[in-house]
Amino acid sequence: MEHNPRYDYNRIKGMKIEYPFYLLLITGYILMIGIGCKKEKAILPEVNTTEVTIVTPVSASCSGIVISAGSSKLIDKGLCWSRSISPTIKDSTVSAYLYPYLISFELRISGLTANATYYVRAYATSEAGTSYGNELSFSTPSDLTGEKGTVTDVDGNVYQTIGIGSQFWIAENLKTTKFNDGTSIPLVTDNTAWSLLFTPAYCWYNNDELSNKSTYGALYNWYTVNTGKLCPSGWHVPNNSEWAVLALYLGGSEVAGGRMKIPGTEYWKSPNAGATNSSEFSAFPSGLRWSNGFEFLGEGCAFWSSTIDISNSAWSYGISNITMSLDDGTNTIINGYSIRCARD
Repeated sequence: MEHNPRYDYNRIKGMKIEYPFYLLLITGYILMIGIGCKKEKAILPEVNTTEVTIVTPVSASCSGIVISAGSSKLIDKGLCWSRSISPTIKDSTVSAYLYPYLISFELRISGLTANATYYVRAYATSEAGTSYGNELSFSTPSDLTGEKGTVTDVDGNVYQTIGIGSQFWIAENLKTTKFNDGTSIPLVTDNTAWSLLFTPAYCWYNNDELSNKSTYGALYNWYTVNTGKLCPSGWHVPNNSEWAVLALYLGGSEVAGGRMKIPGTEYWKSPNAGATNSSEFSAFPSGLRWSNGFEFLGEGCAFWSSTIDISNSAWSYGISNITMSLDDGTNTIINGYSIRCARD
């Protein structure tokens, strides 16, 4: 057999070996596959903690917003909080996952302790991992729940007061016929005259003081509220923020009404849904006055807020016999509603 010097290892020892062209092609192909199979870098979601809006001794309302889901599907979002800085999902959490299509969210965090400082962050979790928003802190106020007292208005009416969360409320509807400076509030009984008012006025339901004053108090148009002199000295008509604090402390507006109204059907018509009066706010179904007359005695009550909406309407809060909610809305300022006062 003829000797092939190409395979003479002794001859080529120490010399550069030239690979066949096809080996170069295979090597390049393998390198290309390796580059193509490199895993794309995972990008975490981006989320911000926006604000803490309402704080009670045991709860708070906080919000966040998801800026981006990152490189993969978002699978959870919410809030985490702790008494220590930099809370994570290993601490206390509440999820907004039930609202997957909402980029921004506001959630109630509960189980807090009075007179304590907390740290909260929004979080967002995707298949790539969990990221956190900026950190916010807040302090819970003292809990005055169950503390009782009395206050007397300029007419000499004595009211029971009750602590609910961080607030003190008069636990009865206002009955005064005078402002706290001693000026008389006009009593208006005629429907047409009432509907044309641009000044303060009050009335009794069905214009029947004897039957309705003691239990249900008076009904006032919003012009009386706007004077800032309706409640006893040291007290005031609460604004929207104060009503919101009350609702949050009582478990949220969906159930707060039940915890504010007296139970049973002696005053409230059936079914008086969810009524426990666990807050001792003691709401009675005092009805209201429209421009053309009276309605809803036994079925509901409405309380003015001091917060104006537009020139001819203001915010109010209502409770009904058929639900357990505390409902807010705007109504014309000529309506006659009940008044509850909060301590300054």
